[in-house]
Amino acid sequence: MSHQPETGIKALVDTPLKKVALAAFILTNIGMFAVPALVGALGTSMNWPAADTLSLAGISFAANEVVLFVSIAILGKPLVSMLKQKIQNILKPSSYK
Repeated sequence: MSHQPETGIKALVDTPLKKVALAAFILTNIGMFAVPALVGALGTSMNWPAADTLSLAGISFAANEVVLFVSIAILGKPLVSMLKQKIQNILKPSSYK
């Protein structure tokens, strides 16, 4: 039996606040691209002036980034590094030998 502390996601996300922060981290990574695109589509369909649509998309992107940085501060470096590595492994094509 190993005496090393467990470093999996379940061990690092051990409080309700960290669970909420993890959900926010994942959603804001998706929202970086989805929210401005959705606001742009909404502005086009509602015939808003381009300046209004662009400013609302910029504000929504900035708010998304604030939530992302707050979630990173709550989660801490070990968990964010682990999640970053897992995301890179999913997105990176495997090399065949």
